Amino acid sequence: MNRMTIKGGRLISPVNGWHGQIADIRIADGRIEAIGPDLEAQGQVVDAGGCIVTPGFIDIHTHCYPKAFLGMEPDVLGLERGATTILDAGSSGADNYEDFRANVIEKSKTKVFTLLNLSKEGLIRGKELNDLSKIDLDAVRTITARYSDNIVGLKARASASVVGEMGLEPIAIAARTAHELGLPLMIHVGNYPPALTDVLELVEKNDVITHAYHGKPGGILTPEGEIIPQALAARARGVQFDVGHGVASFSFRVFEKAKAKGFDCDLISTDIHVENYNGPVYSLVDVATKILNCGEALEDVIEKCTSAPARLFGLQGLGELAEGKVADLNLMTLEATEEQVQDSIGDTLRLKQKFVLHKTIYSRGVESEILEHADGNH
Repeated sequence: MNRMTIKGGRLISPVNGWHGQIADIRIADGRIEAIGPDLEAQGQVVDAGGCIVTPGFIDIHTHCYPKAFLGMEPDVLGLERGATTILDAGSSGADNYEDFRANVIEKSKTKVFTLLNLSKEGLIRGKELNDLSKIDLDAVRTITARYSDNIVGLKARASASVVGEMGLEPIAIAARTAHELGLPLMIHVGNYPPALTDVLELVEKNDVITHAYHGKPGGILTPEGEIIPQALAARARGVQFDVGHGVASFSFRVFEKAKAKGFDCDLISTDIHVENYNGPVYSLVDVATKILNCGEALEDVIEKCTSAPARLFGLQGLGELAEGKVADLNLMTLEATEEQVQDSIGDTLRLKQKFVLHKTIYSRGVESEILEHADGNH
């Protein structure tokens, strides 16, 4: 039996009632067997004294299909950076998902789930929705039904550089298809057209707007700094708003103004890929640090990187600290600093504190392993 005991950490998983209490976690055969004070140590013992212990982070916006443009290996973007589970956001479509699954997903240590691109070619070439011939709805239906264990949603990019003269039409098709299939739709919002106001009219409960706090024209703020009515109405319907930092899609200024107006994020993700994994994104831990320093409460940051995405996408057993859950954990400290960091439009923020990642415990099947992060986050 594969056993491990994590001793003396400060546990944070609000959905499970852990708000920083000191407790031990005992792991058996890849699952959390027990949580409580002064548990009997069994198997390998990990000293978590002085550390925050959270569920393994879940990054819902990555690009980890190396054959697609921007794509990198899952373990580089996931486990090596403290995300035990990642979602690939549309790198593959119906024509190449099976290759992605067989040659990447099934060979990685990081748990990888998929948001299938509406376009049958995924992100192999870009401009994937500029021609309706690139959409095969029968193939989407077939692939999502056949691989419902791994495909947890659909993805479409609502940006002028993607849809070309097609405008809003491919996004409307994506929304209708996702709702027909009962899957969440993640929509990348960026360069106008189509207009964000129009895109927001298409989405329903549990759909995700990623890059919600970009600094480009036509975002969630009016010229006067108010939240656009369509965003308020979408949130009232249960639409989720995600950070999706990316190389050009997160603005400290926009996020802080929106948060001050009561329009906080629901989810925190990276949009990490080959162009930003060495900065300004680095990792979900680093993006979480930025959101924390923009005024987000510590427990809310943790929840939006763990249990919130797990529940939204139906990731069974993940994102929580509770008996019977998969034993994926991060051990971090929260340290004072005065470092300066950048958003994706060049603005800077001086940090007051930052997460420093020390260990990631990850489990596949009945095996649990420890990954040391000797140099911190990046």
